[in-house]
Amino acid sequence: MKKMVLSAVIAMLTAGCVTTQSTGELREFDLRNSNYKYVDTDTYMDLPTVQRQLYLHREACDIYFELKQDPLQVHFSTLIYGPSSATQLRDQVLFDLTAYTTGKLGIQGYTYYAKNKELARQILQVLSKPTTCPTGISAKTK
Repeated sequence: MKKMVLSAVIAMLTAGCVTTQSTGELREFDLRNSNYKYVDTDTYMDLPTVQRQLYLHREACDIYFELKQDPLQVHFSTLIYGPSSATQLRDQVLFDLTAYTTGKLGIQGYTYYAKNKELARQILQVLSKPTTCPTGISAKTK
């Protein structure tokens, strides 16, 4: 009897560990893998400057971006970047940004498709010259 109760308790405890069926959507966690990493570089810039440059870039180029700051660690941010037509993470580029006290900004970029690796590598150009559109991104017409 004790073995039966013990096995029932173990079954209930491990049932919480079972994962639900995936929806097939790529998640940020899935993309942060060395297989998808195409950028690992540093530059001298702070996070408010990055945000300002991205807003200027969006005015000049047909892009979508989402900059999310980690609420618990203010020196970490995530940037999702890509053409405005790209609606899923698999068609965009994900960047992990780390601001250091020395003024350096660490940038690690991930992309699911190899066709976007050049877009990932051009992030420094985007941040230093926001009015210049990278390869594959069209300029907005006024």
